[in-house]
Amino acid sequence: MKVLYMMKKPTDDGPQIVREILDESAELVFNADLNDDERNQILTEIDIIVGGRLNEDQLEITKNLKMQQSYGTGVNRHNLAYFKENGILFCNSHAHAFTIAEYGFSLLNAASKELIANDQLLRKGDWDYHKHQSVSLHNKTIVFLGYGEIAKSFKKLCESFNMEFLAVKRTKECDDSSIKIFLQEERIDALKQADFIFNSLPLTDKTKNFLNEEEFDNMKPTAIIVNVGRGETINDEALYNALKERKIKGAAIDVWYNYPENRWGEEQEPIPCFPSNHPFQELDNIIMSAHRAWVTDLSSFEFTKTLIHNVNRFIRGEVPKNIVDLDEGY
Repeated sequence: MKVLYMMKKPTDDGPQIVREILDESAELVFNADLNDDERNQILTEIDIIVGGRLNEDQLEITKNLKMQQSYGTGVNRHNLAYFKENGILFCNSHAHAFTIAEYGFSLLNAASKELIANDQLLRKGDWDYHKHQSVSLHNKTIVFLGYGEIAKSFKKLCESFNMEFLAVKRTKECDDSSIKIFLQEERIDALKQADFIFNSLPLTDKTKNFLNEEEFDNMKPTAIIVNVGRGETINDEALYNALKERKIKGAAIDVWYNYPENRWGEEQEPIPCFPSNHPFQELDNIIMSAHRAWVTDLSSFEFTKTLIHNVNRFIRGEVPKNIVDLDEGY
């Protein structure tokens, strides 16, 4: 089979390592080595794509495509309908779930301890430790919206705090007896109990605006929300109003509603690009970061190796891991 590697080409000995890991029967092509004409020709021949996201014109010429292996977990920006209509297997990756969970846990700590506000106080020489008091994690109730690999990794970080764990899922199935499960239509009952809400939901037709005005109206005024899933799973107007009107205590958000066309340093366009049409940046009870929970000092190439191993399963006639349900969208 012919495999097109569409991510940034690994440096140093990376390309050789990819070739050594990939099943020896496969032919490997690096997208970075191709010009536009060569790429279009390869797309007509390719069996498997690793990483990347094809536009509509590219999809139309991939007549031989049998599998795509995505680098990320979220797949809402891919044309899943095309993959379904053409019987193409689509797999995502959970390799960096623990890094996203770790970042989410840092967001929870920063929000519950009001670290940024306290930092700003001391920068002005103000030592008043009563202004922004910490909220302890101990003996609190946390509600997971979605309970996939990210949430499972997050729970492990919380287990020493004697928390009560609730999760809102599509089904009651769960291999962890320490978690009380609520179906999606029962989410209000769960949210009423939440001190902390950890959202790692993917964006689908069923999860868009999963938290809206009604959900916020039923939360504790002391509730804190952490979102590392997808921005649009929480209605931005409802979130903004809940924070501005102090319906909830706070939020720590890494995923958003507006994104620049180019996101990388000096290449960002436009500048500035605020993450919502609502001025979250003017609120003092939210911590904001730019969709970067997955970015660490760990080599992204280490995560890439797991993708190649999954491609090998497909090539060898085995069932790959992390097959996306193209009807559900995750």
